[in-house]
Amino acid sequence: RKGKVDFGPEFFMVNRALRAIRRADVVLLVLDATAGVAEQDRVLAQKIADDGRACVLVCNKWDAVVNKDSNTFEKSVKFFREELPMVRWAPIIFTSAATGQRVGKIYGAVDDAINAHRKRVTTSVLNEVLREATLWQPPPSRRSGAQAKIYYCNQVSTRPPTIVVFCSDPSMINDGYRRYLDRKFRESLEGFEATPIRWIFRGRRARDVMRNRSMNGNPGDG
Repeated sequence: RKGKVDFGPEFFMVNRALRAIRRADVVLLVLDATAGVAEQDRVLAQKIADDGRACVLVCNKWDAVVNKDSNTFEKSVKFFREELPMVRWAPIIFTSAATGQRVGKIYGAVDDAINAHRKRVTTSVLNEVLREATLWQPPPSRRSGAQAKIYYCNQVSTRPPTIVVFCSDPSMINDGYRRYLDRKFRESLEGFEATPIRWIFRGRRARDVMRNRSMNGNPGDG
């Protein structure tokens, strides 16, 4: 397929797909297993991530992939993960519309994606995972030696799951550490496989956090 979208039928198809993403809760991003990833696939994947939609990657024409062996599946998964890092959390189903191979699994994947998109986790569980993550890998520090402090978090909404993290200085929480937290939460909590997690970092002074704890207890306490 073309790497760029010209002003022709494909251009209008992509724009129609972009409009459909805005209206959807779950998006099936259909890819061609024999052609790899085109630029328009990346555009659509980025839109899915930016709009916070749940997603399932459907790699069609799996029957047409030649010279398959015992490593082909794992290599293909790795390839699509690397080519579409913005939806690296999305499950991948390799299908064949021609033979019907694994097409039936799409329905279950959509149901799982809906549940993931609407998933809510208690504050106590979230903060337990957050504490373990920060102990395993502390937040970034400046060259001066000053280190960011992460105090607590809570989930404020769903569709997609949105987590607010209160810290000493949001500007110090770089993209690498945000990806680390996202990965640790997905490893520790089941059910987020098909949805993005939206992260919001807000500044809080340590004395305000201590005052709040003295009045209300630790976040998530019963």
